[in-house]
Amino acid sequence: MLEGVRRADGSPVDVVTSGAGPGLVLVHGARGSGDYAKLADRLGARFTVHRYDREAVGRAGERYAVADDVALLGSLLTCTGARLVLGHGLGGLVALLATAGLLERNIDRVAVYDAVLPIDGSVPEEALEQAARALATGSPDLALAHLDRHLRSSSQAVRSERVQRLLGGVLARTEWGRSTAARLPQVLAETRAGLQFDGPADVYAGLPARALLLFGERSPGHFGTAALAMAEAVPTATALVAGGCGHDSLLRAARRCVAPIETFLLGDTLF
Repeated sequence: MLEGVRRADGSPVDVVTSGAGPGLVLVHGARGSGDYAKLADRLGARFTVHRYDREAVGRAGERYAVADDVALLGSLLTCTGARLVLGHGLGGLVALLATAGLLERNIDRVAVYDAVLPIDGSVPEEALEQAARALATGSPDLALAHLDRHLRSSSQAVRSERVQRLLGGVLARTEWGRSTAARLPQVLAETRAGLQFDGPADVYAGLPARALLLFGERSPGHFGTAALAMAEAVPTATALVAGGCGHDSLLRAARRCVAPIETFLLGDTLF
């Protein structure tokens, strides 16, 4: 635990640090920081990686506010001295908002992968709403299936409820399903809170640090749509597609996903 670093509710934050090199704070997405161990090991060859859980597991997203996550990231950057940030999913939105809004300007470079980046309605809400209804009516497997369609499936084909339930049952037995099921209420609450930041891309035009907006070729299309729109409006941002990669490729530390992130964060002028 880092002295003086606490969440908005007062709970302490466990920070796992590994590797050697420039300090890098890893901001997780739908799955907890423990699921990013393989990525941290890969990045640890070049960076000192700090990872943490944005919200204590089991809180079900009560009173969640993105601003609290941004403030927590700021505290971690101050205490660790790290000046690089990598965000995934909603963690990508938190990372970009922190880069844009922290008065200390203590982020040199920020990379995001498949960031939940609501720009002019770019993030579809239908699957999220269906997942929330399924969870509220006691169907967590069905909720998993809808969340999978929102986060991981590049196909937006409409499936029958029967097929969705069967798929949800299969997903519940996978590593992704087991990990995500434990955080389902939090994931939905956090993502819906993030969508409140929907607006034009040019609100990020003054981003004071270089940003890499990476998205998976096999990820749902809304990730790429938002990244490209932001890169067009923000002089310091570059959008790049990770060929053959899906939303979970970052957790698996897939080479085609991680390599451009390492290159960018190390300051290569290519980006």
